[in-house]
Amino acid sequence: MAMTPQEIEASLARAFSHYAARQRRAGLVLGNRLAVLKNEAGLARIHGAEFEAMARRQMEVADTRMRVNVQSDHPVVAVKQEAT
Repeated sequence: MAMTPQEIEASLARAFSHYAARQRRAGLVLGNRLAVLKNEAGLARIHGAEFEAMARRQMEVADTRMRVNVQSDHPVVAVKQEAT
């Protein structure tokens, strides 16, 4: 039996809520790791611009990977592509 529109909307709400919670947790983990690594960099006499350049390089790699993943795998993109 097919789902009702209300069931579909409730299921979508749960899915996006779960997605948002995971994104938030991932952001908190990343922030904590960056804080620890910044302290470690200070101990290794890597300061300011040098640490920021290292972090920016890695951020760009991760950002590129996330964009590719979203373009190919994100459920909203798949729905949008099917609709057009």
